[in-house]
Amino acid sequence: MKSRGVRRLLLRTLFLAATIFVGTASAASAAPGTQPQGSQDLLAKVVVIGVPGLRWSDVEASPELTALVDQSHVGSITVKTAGPHTCPIDGWLTINAGTRAWGSVPDQGCGELPGVVDGKIQGWQTYVDRQAEHHTGAPLGRLAESRDRICGFGPGAAVALARTDGTVANWTESLDPALLASNACGDAIIDAGPMPLREGREEASKKVADLVAQARAADGWVLLVGVAEETANAHQELLVAMQLPPDNGPRWLTSDSTRRPGLIQLTDVTATILRGEAKEIDPAGAEQPGPLDGNEIHFTGPVHTDAAAVIENRLVTNERFEHPHPVLGWLAITLLVMQLAALGWFLITRSRRARNTSVFTLLTQGGFFITVFLTTVTQWWRWPSPGLSLYFVSLAISAGFAGLAWAVLKEYAYLGILGAAYVILLVDGVLGTPLQFGSMFTDGPVIGGRFYGFGNSTFAVLAVAALVMAGWAAQKVLDRSRAQAALVVLAIGGLAIIVDGKPGWGTDFGGIIALTPAVLLMAWLTWRGGITWKALLGIGAAGVLAVSAVAFLDYLRPADQRSHFGTFVARLLDGDVNDVLIRKLQMSLDFFDSVAGWAMLIGVLLAMAATVWPDKVPSESYRRFYASKPMVRPTLLALSTCGLIGMVLNDAGVVLPAIMAGFALPLLVAHLLSVGPDQQPATVSSESHLVQES
Repeated sequence: MKSRGVRRLLLRTLFLAATIFVGTASAASAAPGTQPQGSQDLLAKVVVIGVPGLRWSDVEASPELTALVDQSHVGSITVKTAGPHTCPIDGWLTINAGTRAWGSVPDQGCGELPGVVDGKIQGWQTYVDRQAEHHTGAPLGRLAESRDRICGFGPGAAVALARTDGTVANWTESLDPALLASNACGDAIIDAGPMPLREGREEASKKVADLVAQARAADGWVLLVGVAEETANAHQELLVAMQLPPDNGPRWLTSDSTRRPGLIQLTDVTATILRGEAKEIDPAGAEQPGPLDGNEIHFTGPVHTDAAAVIENRLVTNERFEHPHPVLGWLAITLLVMQLAALGWFLITRSRRARNTSVFTLLTQGGFFITVFLTTVTQWWRWPSPGLSLYFVSLAISAGFAGLAWAVLKEYAYLGILGAAYVILLVDGVLGTPLQFGSMFTDGPVIGGRFYGFGNSTFAVLAVAALVMAGWAAQKVLDRSRAQAALVVLAIGGLAIIVDGKPGWGTDFGGIIALTPAVLLMAWLTWRGGITWKALLGIGAAGVLAVSAVAFLDYLRPADQRSHFGTFVARLLDGDVNDVLIRKLQMSLDFFDSVAGWAMLIGVLLAMAATVWPDKVPSESYRRFYASKPMVRPTLLALSTCGLIGMVLNDAGVVLPAIMAGFALPLLVAHLLSVGPDQQPATVSSESHLVQES
């Protein structure tokens, strides 16, 4: 009876956490501060002027473009498409489909746009086949098939307005102002041509400003955007986005797909032209309602009246997203060299000073996993030499965390670092993830991986922190009651699940798929000490049910308010999920194209094996630690479970558990080194196998 009552209590706690999770999901539609203050969907005409390669440095150098800033809602646009780089053909095809498309050939230059012969795009079938080959799921022809009386001017506009069979209507090779202003054009797309690579950018800027003036004369409103990179190997910085005339004063452009003031993405252009009238085109030509990758563009934030300050803001923003990834590589090398040097010194001398140095370097790496987020608070991108500033600030904060944790907690310094990571990421998630934007662990808007919420790397850090802190807290009450200890695990782990997965907070669909069963497994092992096959299957089913409920409730919200959860359900119900799953699988398998990917896999599998078979690990310190406290085993098994599920079901593949190991292992080794063999508790008898027969 007692066992049945405790089981009922655990189930009630689980259902209470799920109720809180799914209930709050329906209230979150956008990050704080990015709610729309206005939109232009009632205007009769939308004129999009696309300029491949138009940068904010061009606006700064051009008096004509600078003069437009205070007459516009402004921002930047990310032009990430389905391929490895965004040539003009990729950008125009993406506008055509309303989802990220793939038009160029990898490892080749961008080349010229296809011509129009007898009213049809040359080689159109090649682009259709390319979407199938790369599983983009991009329905080419959607824009033209979904919108009547839309006109096009220029080669890029022809690609954007091609129908499913490649035919183009209402198109001319160059701008016709009279046609643009006529009733024949309900909306229009103008290709202003790419910005020259070197000479001639000044003349091209004047041409763009002149096109804007002619388009404004046609009434409605004008959206001036960069649509692509002009070369295959160019750095993909944020390009220009302006919308004229401004409504209620010039402000910052945004959309619900980015939820960031001053930032839109290329697929938002299609969503804005269609204004909620999108149709998905199937191969048979039948029209069915289908999801777009973008959302309508609107404006937000305070009025800006200083063109120079706006341009400087945009240029500084580019600095913010240019440096994190290269600096991350240098920091990883630096920390690795420090650890190897310190460890080598200790192995040779076995001195106390060498031991302490090695512990400090390991704790510094642990502190680095918090630093990658906290550096955004320093606004290093505004400092002189932003790249160097980020490098030295990161090392200083990492070392500071290590030193403070060691000074206060001694051999339990790892708890201080993990506790700080847990609290900081939970607070950041509730605030709408401001620390993630432009941090070293996010792909950033240029790559287009994550505009809001927790990415894979952030989730990996949160998962380690949550599971270890849950294990430590449960250990404190385990002697009093196993049931209470299990509830502690559910409370600490469940809070991480809620913040990680809740739309508008972490919005991490893949994360809760991995973390939920890991927390449930850890709670069960804490309560029962072992697990049966029946219980293991039940835990898996409960995890799937909880995640499915959240995703379905998110799907019930309006389409423009859904997060990744609801969008996935929409694609699943529309039968459009196969390409998504195949792309994600390919992304996870791509890591094995290099030696580093296989090395990560071997390292991860060895680390997981050590949590299941500790007696096989050739380290007396680890074996004693494993058996020293009852909660060590459930905690390590939960970490392995989370990493394994994340590796199998997440597009990050082996990278996700590798990041988890990169955070957890140095802290574990630091603890073992700081305690030393003489201070470790005596070994107690090991528990039985992970899965026991009923």
